[in-house]
Order: sequence, then structure tokens, then C-alpha cells
Amino acid sequence: MGSLVANRLPATYEAEARLLVGPLSADKDTLSAAGAQARTYAALATTTPVLEAAARRSGLGGSAGAVRSRVRDVTASDVTRLISVRVRDRDPARAATIANALAEVLRARASIGPQEGKLHIVERAAAPQNSVGPSASLIVPLAAIAGLLGAFGIVVLVDSLATAVRNEGDLAAASPVAVLGSVNGARPRRGDRPLIMEAEPHSAAAAAYRMLATKISLSNSERPLRSLLVLDAHGGRSSGRLAANLAAALAEDGTRVVVIDDDKRGGVMELFQHEGNASTAKVQRARPLRIGQLTFDRFRLRGPQLIVIQPRKPSETLYPEQAAETIEHLLTGADLVVLTAPPVDGSASSMVWAHAADATLLVAERHHTKREQMGPAVETLRIAEANVIGTVLC
Repeated sequence: MGSLVANRLPATYEAEARLLVGPLSADKDTLSAAGAQARTYAALATTTPVLEAAARRSGLGGSAGAVRSRVRDVTASDVTRLISVRVRDRDPARAATIANALAEVLRARASIGPQEGKLHIVERAAAPQNSVGPSASLIVPLAAIAGLLGAFGIVVLVDSLATAVRNEGDLAAASPVAVLGSVNGARPRRGDRPLIMEAEPHSAAAAAYRMLATKISLSNSERPLRSLLVLDAHGGRSSGRLAANLAAALAEDGTRVVVIDDDKRGGVMELFQHEGNASTAKVQRARPLRIGQLTFDRFRLRGPQLIVIQPRKPSETLYPEQAAETIEHLLTGADLVVLTAPPVDGSASSMVWAHAADATLLVAERHHTKREQMGPAVETLRIAEANVIGTVLC
């Protein structure tokens, strides 16, 4: 197969022109000065003005890019003072024409000045008779290696799928905490409106988010839930989507929700600001919010009902007292604070938020999160004294 591909690929030819910097013979200082300029001329050869001039000489319409894409390299030696211009093209004659044109432009640019800086073309490029590629001897083993890697990838994929969480039953068997439900498949049919609560508010998927919101509200029987961290298990990317839709569902009944989007991978604001969402027109950038030493960008989405804030410096170290102070401050004007942070194993800030929040909801991503990862993820959160109220399949 590799040999067949190599035989069908068009041949590539390489032509080379060579120039000498300075006189053929001179005193030591002159030759040393000429050698020092060789590398400068080699770098000059790939600048846009030189390439444009070479393109005009070659009949390529003055396009620097047309020459740049064909120049393999321009090398220089400060010892021999030789500059080599190598050009590759499918047409051997054109390869030679471009190499000679580039050499001529360089020689002309160096025509004014002292002897040690002048260039002399010592070997003009000729149309090569033999191609330099494609090489069947190289492509065949590479194709074989690619085939082996592909087979190995399939084995890894099959093994990954075999241990991944596929349904609520898998999640219940793997998770040491309660499964609060599934919003799996709760993605809108319309890709231009990725927020399900905006795209399809009357769908079964939207109803799944409302049901989850109700379960979460009732999960803390001792006292009302005021802050919730939504967190992916190892490497997942669904917590932002779940948090955005969950916040929208909670805000529907008048609950004042503030979302802290501290997941550096993005997600919450990307969903709300997507141009296809009805909420996009309602996004209002408010004044930055300063809480202690932390500064947040603030966005109003539904008046006072739904606000999203993002740390100005997401890489900034977060301390437990700062997290607690932030949540406490936000709750003076909100009924619930929903937080998103990187996966359990992705950032120390995740553990800090988990410690500060009233509850943590762990998200398992279908066909991605492995069953054996759920237990360690919950144990890691418990080390931070997090109140893990349950898991959700997303």
C-alpha cells in the first residue's frame, strides 16, 4: 500500500545555486569579514522584499509566498563563505529558475559596498534530472508503522470503552455516593444554540435539568443549600455545560443565581454568549467585582436572576479564606452560588472551592470517565472535607 501511494505521488525536484561572499583570495582580515557576512545574507534571502523580487524574476507574479513555499533552505558557512540556495518544485526547470533568480537578487543587493561584502555566483542551478521525492523506501516503512499505530489505537479505544461509564447502572456500581440522575443526551438538536434551556426549553432534556435542580435543592435536609460546586471527574469536559443549564433551570423560578466560572478551559460563558442563544442579546457586562484580594469580571444574563463572574487572573493562587469570603459576599445578593472549576485532578483551586462550598456535585462523562476513576475522585474530594452529595451522568 505504501509503495502504491509513493508511486502515485507527483515527483519533486531540487535545484541548487551557490554564491561566494567576498573575493576568491585576499588577506586574512578581508576573508574573516566576508565570512561573518555570509550568515547575514542567508537570513536576508528569506525576507519578503527579496522573495518578491525573486518571484518577479521567476514569472511568479511577485508573490513572496509562492517562492517561500518552494525554498527548501538557504544555508551559509562562515568558514568557506559559501551560500547555498536550495529550491524544490514539481517542475525541474522551474526549480532551477527560482534558485537562480534568488541568487541573482542577493547578488544585486550586495553589489554596492566594499569587496568583502560583495557576492559572486559560483554555481548556477541547473534543471535536475532525478527527483528527490517521494521516496518509496521511506514511505513504505512509515505506512507500516502508521498501520501498527492505528491498530494499537483501536485496541486502546476498545479497552477504554470497555471500562468507561456507559449508563446509570455503571455509574451506580462505580460510585461510592448516590447517583442523582442523568442528563445524558441532553444536548440540543440545534448545534447553533448549545444551551439546552434556551434552545429547547420544553424538551425532555430540559426537563431532566429541572428534575436535577429539584433533587439538588432537596439534597440538604438540615439546611438550605446556598453554594454548589459542579466538578468533572478526571479529565471530563461536561461540568460547564451542566452548570450553565442547571443555573438557567434554577433561575426560571425566580431563584437568584450567581455562577463562578473558574474553569480555565471555558464553558459556562461560552454557552451563554453563543450567538445562537436567546440569552446572548441579554448579556450585559457589569462593573468588575472586587472581593478581598480577588477581582472578577461580571456579566448579567437575566437581570438580577442570573449573574456569571469570572476571575480576572484564573492562574492566581486561591486560598481557603478567599474562597469562603467570596461565597459569603455573593450570598448577600443571591440565593445560590454555583461554581465550576477544573476536574478533580486538574487544579488545587478545585479542592479549595470544594472545601468552601456547601455541596459538591461530581460529573461523570459518558464513554469518557472510567469506572475505576469514580472512587478515587470522591476520596480526593473527601480529603478536602467536601460534602459530595452525589454524581450525575452527563
